[in-house]
Amino acid sequence: QDKDFRAWGTLNSNQKIDDKFNIATDIQYRTYEDVDQFNQLLIRTGIGYNLTQGNNNILLGYAFAHTRVPTNGDDYSTFNENRIFQQFNTKHGLSKLGLNHRFRFEERLMNDDIFFRFRYQLAATIPLNKPTLQKDTWYFKASNELFLNAIKQNNFDRNRLNFNVGYAFSANIMLEACYMKQHVQHSQTDHLQIGITINNPIIKKPS
Repeated sequence: QDKDFRAWGTLNSNQKIDDKFNIATDIQYRTYEDVDQFNQLLIRTGIGYNLTQGNNNILLGYAFAHTRVPTNGDDYSTFNENRIFQQFNTKHGLSKLGLNHRFRFEERLMNDDIFFRFRYQLAATIPLNKPTLQKDTWYFKASNELFLNAIKQNNFDRNRLNFNVGYAFSANIMLEACYMKQHVQHSQTDHLQIGITINNPIIKKPS
């Protein structure tokens, strides 16, 4: 693939079961330069537990990825990946700035082999027209995520730098447009992402 531009569509959901447990899910549809040039479908979900009130969340999850890559001429090859991952997420604030740290370890099963990968993401979010993220809030978010292979000679896998502009329709529904620069080994790609995030309220138990 000569082009270095990609387009991703994402849907993120975080459903609180109660004050301690939650279910997090995201679906990503990834393409090459043209939207009809399918690259990858990623479906990921997991169940989390808050170690403290509303923070310090540990999560155990599973992901499935179906990937199509170009070969010689107009041909494509495909492969599937099954992934198990463990995650720790913690957040804190500095004035209006919200900081989020995500640590993730993955066991990736593909091509009759298993690979191990560590990921660390730092994200910073700041509301632009209101003091906090609430209804009708515009906000800016920047993040960087480093990927490192484990038990391999070449430890560096990739790095993703993101710049997002978002709008909160409510405290629970947000729309984001994002530019991402991805560095993979000796190559770089530019990405446009459009994402929807749904943070559902706690499911109330019947009385």
